[in-house]
Amino acid sequence: MRRLLAFVFFVSVSLVAFSQSKKDKVTPSSVISSVTASSAGQGKVTISQDPKMSVLLKKQLQESEEDLYIFYAGYRVQVYMSNGQKKAKEEAYEREKKMKEKMPDLPCYVSFSSPFWKLRVGDYRTYTDALVAANMIKKEFPEFSAEVLVVKDEETRDLTFEQAEKRK
Repeated sequence: MRRLLAFVFFVSVSLVAFSQSKKDKVTPSSVISSVTASSAGQGKVTISQDPKMSVLLKKQLQESEEDLYIFYAGYRVQVYMSNGQKKAKEEAYEREKKMKEKMPDLPCYVSFSSPFWKLRVGDYRTYTDALVAANMIKKEFPEFSAEVLVVKDEETRDLTFEQAEKRK
């Protein structure tokens, strides 16, 4: 009985290990060719599409490769939060526009968490970094200063090491 359990254990561990193998890189040509490839005993697939579709698919895949981020729990600066039914959404997007005009490198995130519209900016690993940014925002935008505060956020992001090296 022990031998059987040991055998089942080792087989399951090896299956898990092999299932974690690295996947092939997806390219537009590989997606289309895998669908249209002919196999014995199976039907034939023909794709009739505008040639621009291949270009768009390639562009989308390239953009998704460029945006490789590591997500972690960190901090953001909350610039706006309101539950006003009529103007909260417009106000959040208006403030985002103002922030991007003066601070174009600062990432802005407008979100809706019922019933609140929120505008949060930045991706900071530490509370201290976020606090420094909050003070800078208060100086740049004195009209927002009453609502500016540092909040913990579960989905702050940073570039992966490889992407950071490419941008240098």
